[in-house]
Amino acid sequence: MGGVQVAIVVYDGVLNAECEAFSSVLGLMNGTDVFTVAARPGRYSGPGGYQTVDVTFGDVDRLDVVVVPGGLGCERAADDPELRAFLSRMEQTSRYVVASSTGTVVLASAGLLHGASAATHWLAADLLRKYGSEADHRRLVTTGNVITCEGQISAVDAAFTLVDRLEGPGAADRIRATLIERGQPLLHPPTWWQRVVDLVRHGLGARDARSPEVARRASDQPPVTPLSVMVELVDNDELARELKRTSRRRR
Repeated sequence: MGGVQVAIVVYDGVLNAECEAFSSVLGLMNGTDVFTVAARPGRYSGPGGYQTVDVTFGDVDRLDVVVVPGGLGCERAADDPELRAFLSRMEQTSRYVVASSTGTVVLASAGLLHGASAATHWLAADLLRKYGSEADHRRLVTTGNVITCEGQISAVDAAFTLVDRLEGPGAADRIRATLIERGQPLLHPPTWWQRVVDLVRHGLGARDARSPEVARRASDQPPVTPLSVMVELVDNDELARELKRTSRRRR
């Protein structure tokens, strides 16, 4: 393998959407190899599908970027000594370390946050505190060479932040246009908020999108392509905040 080396760490319970957000964006950079890595070969299942391991921890000597997506299995991953040792080793050679949503808990467990606060999923604050860090209220936080984000839409935002740093001006616009043109789908069906986003993109406010009439209209809409939608939303902080508030109320 040559060029920029990007490894996406996978584990049982890893979120397929976040894995694909990073691989789809970063994989379009020039001269970049994006691959999955885990302690052992095989398939690792999580919400939205599964990830097949390309290489194991022992196969990797150096990386330019290591990405830790979030997932329901973050607590078990945080307690995995092989994963923690791998991340500690990669911290010495990687240009950037990135984590999204509950993946920040895994970084904290391996000591890579060094006590700094981090963006994370809003339910993971206590887990993050367990390993000596605090949750940051911002969607995306950069501390040195460590980038953390809330997940979902902000995972795409974090990926584009890396593109800007690794490839420079113009690359993000090129990749963004390519993804939107492809309408690249994720592997899981559209969720309620993706239909809300689709309606908002057609001129409705996020509050209006929760009304019964709009819900009925949403059911008549063709499925959206989630990744291309997220790509179009990464600069829309106001809408992203509204969607997050709505998501919390539905839980």
